[in-house]
Amino acid sequence: MEEERDLQEELDAQRERSRATRPPEINQAIARGLDRLRESGIVERAVGIGDQAPEFALPNVSGREVRLGERLAHGPVVLAFYRGVW
Repeated sequence: MEEERDLQEELDAQRERSRATRPPEINQAIARGLDRLRESGIVERAVGIGDQAPEFALPNVSGREVRLGERLAHGPVVLAFYRGVW
């Protein structure tokens, strides 16, 4: 639990540093977007800490299909989602 607290403190500090360096109109646009997400109910439907994720398969960075169950057989899994097309 101590590690989670340290991580949350670090994330909060990073969020504040980012907010302080962005123009106000960007911060306002981000806040509006977050409000819309919260109002959509997505937060309540999202997988939370301690929840079991459903089985799924996604392409990895090389385009090869990776299945969650196969990866969990080797230990804990961390997912990173990147938005955009490169």
